[in-house]
Amino acid sequence: MFEYIKLQRTMCFGTCPVYSVTVDNEGNVNYSGEMFVYKSGEHHWKIPMKKVEQLNGLIEDFGFKSFIYEPGNEFITDQPSCITTIKYSDGETKEINHYYGHVLIDDSLTAFENKIERIIGTKKYVNPKLYIYLVEEKISESSIRYMVISASEKEAISLVEKECTRQEALKWKAMKIGVAIDDYYEPLILMRDFKVRNGNL
Repeated sequence: MFEYIKLQRTMCFGTCPVYSVTVDNEGNVNYSGEMFVYKSGEHHWKIPMKKVEQLNGLIEDFGFKSFIYEPGNEFITDQPSCITTIKYSDGETKEINHYYGHVLIDDSLTAFENKIERIIGTKKYVNPKLYIYLVEEKISESSIRYMVISASEKEAISLVEKECTRQEALKWKAMKIGVAIDDYYEPLILMRDFKVRNGNL
C-alpha cells in the first residue's frame, strides 16, 4: 500500500510540459503546473478509492519497489526526465529519476509512468484536446462575438464572461467550429468584440 505517489516532469530543450502531481492513499491529488501546460499553478481534485486501488495494483504488478533502473551508456541530450517517488505505508520511500534521453532495453517504465497519470487524470490539466469555439450573446439582431481556444464549451463561456467589459449581465451561447491544431498552452481568446448584424461581420 502506498502513502503517496509523486511524479515530476522536468524541462527539456524545447516545449516539454513541466509540472508535478502527487496523490495520497485517500485519493487527494495536488497538481502544480509550471511551463508549457494547459493549466498552470496549483490545482486540487480527488479520485475515487477504486482508482486508488488501481494504483496500488499497478505498483505491485510493475514491481516498483524492486525495480532496478539501469540505463545504458547511449543517451540523447536535452531530453526531459520523469521523477517518480513512492512512499509506502511501511515507511520506505523509493525514487526513480528516469531521463528520457537514456536508451533503455524496453519502455515498461515509461508505460508505468503514463498509466499512473491516466488513473490520476492529469491530461485535462497538461494537454487536453482543444477546440475553437464561437461565443456570442444570445440576442438576434446585434451581438458581440468572441473566438476562443478552449477544452470545453463551459470553459469558453467562462473565459468570455471574465473578459467582457459590458456592465450588464449577458447570456452567452457557444458553438464548436473547429479543432485547435497549433500548440496552445492555456485557454485564450483569439478574437474579441467584433460585432455581427444580420448575420454579417
